[in-house]
Amino acid sequence: MKLLLIGLDGVRADLALPELVAADPAFAAPDHPGDPRFSAPGGPGAAFGTPPATPVAPTLARLAAGGRLVPVWMTPPTDSGPGWASLLTGTTHEQNGVWWNEFVGHRLARCPDLLSQVFAADPRARTFAASTWPALVDASGPGPVVHQRPDQQVGGQHQLFAGTDVSDGCRSADRQVTTRAAWVLNHEGPDAAFVHLEGVDEAGHRAGAASAGYLAAISAVDEHVRHLVKAVAERFEQLGEDWLVAVTTDHGHRAEGGHGEDEVLVRRSFLLLHRLGGPLPAPLAALTSLRSEQVTPALLAAVGVRPASLETDHEVGVVRDVAPVGPTRDLRYEW
Repeated sequence: MKLLLIGLDGVRADLALPELVAADPAFAAPDHPGDPRFSAPGGPGAAFGTPPATPVAPTLARLAAGGRLVPVWMTPPTDSGPGWASLLTGTTHEQNGVWWNEFVGHRLARCPDLLSQVFAADPRARTFAASTWPALVDASGPGPVVHQRPDQQVGGQHQLFAGTDVSDGCRSADRQVTTRAAWVLNHEGPDAAFVHLEGVDEAGHRAGAASAGYLAAISAVDEHVRHLVKAVAERFEQLGEDWLVAVTTDHGHRAEGGHGEDEVLVRRSFLLLHRLGGPLPAPLAALTSLRSEQVTPALLAAVGVRPASLETDHEVGVVRDVAPVGPTRDLRYEW
């Protein structure tokens, strides 16, 4: 089974798929408390926002109708760096050392991403990652979360692509990433792929989740998702390949815009699962709720990969440096 994971940055689940979120009690409140350092001044806030008058994500709804939507709860701080680091590596903030978007003191070299774990399980596997946010795939910036694996890049076994067209902000970069990713998925059919789109997060910061612009951004990335799913659906139709399509997000947005603390609307995420070629694998069909660090292990188990473990019974690779406590938020250290 091949795997396509699509990451939609900053999407409010209750606005993209309001009926499904409202129908599942597991979406109402986090399943674990957050760190007090990252609590919102006004408390966690209301469980649900105001749903849009008309559906804004028909592709996501269609995927859910033929699959399922699983609640996922993020652990604060609910910023993109910590969120994607946990979602893509299957590790906590304490384990991967990512507490902020600057990636200060990260331990990502010790925390292989989902694609690298697929490759470790089968060195013949071909992998691909494309991202609008360079921090996920570009070695020249902070991070990156997805390992470079240059030896595999030389022969085309591992491909990385970062959006560079910012002429229209994240919207143009999302179009560029989607175009490239759809081509690779359709023509080359990698065994495991991750595609990240950031347009919704940009709209949330610009105008807030209560704005028409935010809903329009969800509709725009929903159309990008349709192109990506179409690319692998054609391979299923014409070649008989078995594909598992998964969609997730790293955080939501406040009505006025922004994220990072412990509000319910910000911590709530989801894992949308849809299989082309049959019913969902039993491990996925049995899921009720997940935490961010449990997403990668769940997907790996579904495609038959045993996830890497940070717990070892030998001395090789044992971490012996400072304890990763994360940022203090002490203003004396803000410059």
